[in-house]
Amino acid sequence: MKTVAENSLDKFTSQLSARIWGHRFKDGQRGPEYVLEFLNVLYGTNYSFSDDCYQRKRSVGLRKFIFEGVKEGSGSRDILVLKEQEKEKLFKAIHENDVHVLKQFLRNLEVVLYNTTGKEADRSWFARSLYPLHESLLYVELRKKGKDLSFERNFYARGGELYFLMLAYGTEKHEERRSFIEKRFRQLLTKNKIIEKVVDKITSAFDEEEESLDRARLRSTSSEENVPLLPSSAPLENERLFESFAIELESLLSIDLDIYEMFNLLTSLVCFQLARYMHERAHIQSSNHYYFIDCLDGSNKPIFQLSSISFEQHENLIKAKFEHEFELKMKNVFGSEEEIEQQLPLWKADPDEFISKMGLGQMRSRKQIIISTLSRCSSASDVTGRLKRMIREAVSDQLKKHQLNITRVISRDGGFATYRRGSASNYRYTISDAFLQMLVFTKVKPQEKMEYHNFLESIYEDYGIVIGESQAKNSGVYDQSRLNIRYFNDNEKALRDKLRHNGLLIEFSDATAMVQNPYVSSTMEVSYV
Repeated sequence: MKTVAENSLDKFTSQLSARIWGHRFKDGQRGPEYVLEFLNVLYGTNYSFSDDCYQRKRSVGLRKFIFEGVKEGSGSRDILVLKEQEKEKLFKAIHENDVHVLKQFLRNLEVVLYNTTGKEADRSWFARSLYPLHESLLYVELRKKGKDLSFERNFYARGGELYFLMLAYGTEKHEERRSFIEKRFRQLLTKNKIIEKVVDKITSAFDEEEESLDRARLRSTSSEENVPLLPSSAPLENERLFESFAIELESLLSIDLDIYEMFNLLTSLVCFQLARYMHERAHIQSSNHYYFIDCLDGSNKPIFQLSSISFEQHENLIKAKFEHEFELKMKNVFGSEEEIEQQLPLWKADPDEFISKMGLGQMRSRKQIIISTLSRCSSASDVTGRLKRMIREAVSDQLKKHQLNITRVISRDGGFATYRRGSASNYRYTISDAFLQMLVFTKVKPQEKMEYHNFLESIYEDYGIVIGESQAKNSGVYDQSRLNIRYFNDNEKALRDKLRHNGLLIEFSDATAMVQNPYVSSTMEVSYV
């Protein structure tokens, strides 16, 4: 039967999602926000993967200063306006002539998010984020209730916290790698001391005191709603994947870039890692899965369609996993036929208790239909038949919509998928410059080179990325597609052109080319596996 922890989760989809991936990923969370949230957690633990708690910063005064004139958000006409006494204190802390310059400088650091139509996302001033040029610009998302601002976690854990836990598991047996990642992030986020001084001046004008005791927990011995939680099987089942995440992050951090230049690469890496995690966890039986990437930017229809099919196959993985978990949940809730026969009169007498037991308390539109169907059930077969079908229909659209949207968002924001409105195959795997750069920097050491075909094999073996003829044949994509081999050769040539365009390829002849990492190593030592 259901546990107390499961009963406390009142959203059906969240229960299933938590069982598969953890507690929890949110469909509204964007790629850069995963990275920012992770950095907030790491900073809040004083750059330690061993800590069980992290401190959260509100930075309300800083946000007010930067985003004055921004409205409260969609559906609101209220505009953020500083109070006169706040302005007077600002002019005392910062010379009046410098206020506008500083405000404009910091405002230009906003991480602007866009929707699928290319329009800027409508975010409230307290939900907008900044590029973390320094740790002083890190702060957590807030929510507004009336006039009060509180921490925003939607009553559940968020993706950046889960990513922190994945890296904690992935570095548990590798102390040197863990230490490097911790120290390198500290170095990147504390380098710009001038930013820190400016922020200190601004925040001092608002008489704002951070709640030093406000620490959010990262680990708990019991299942609690506000504590992030990976599935209990994940540390063992996904151990190799988590270790790969740490190796990839270590490799990316080893190049000599500042945090501003590094941020987009981190976004591509983290999004790709989370997508791989979600796909790996979605497998009901262990098997290989591949990412066939369209490097021809949609100009070749067969390649376009093949990359769309690849994306669709991953979505079907998630749908099948949810169906599997749904069946398990129904068996768990209903029990045996004898138990159903015993419970059915009680459920019919108190249908709200049944709805609560199912975790459907927040359902609106179809709740009464389920209750009506329950009232007409007279046997266990009615419950496992038409009642279960009605529950599946009631939740499946919502369930698939929200969970599929998670992978669509991280794939698009990570730069390895494209959305085309009006197309029968809306999503397909593609390759942005940032994503391509990230692949090179995680595979090729700083100032070193790798033969082009070896690079293709490396990203195929480690990531399941299929580009050219060899990978298509080895993965079975070629046989399944029934395409002429020249299509895969054209796709491979297009990737070669993209590498050259990004300064990541040296060609000696048509047959010989080397993928290069042109950056020098960071000032900290790094070990490669």
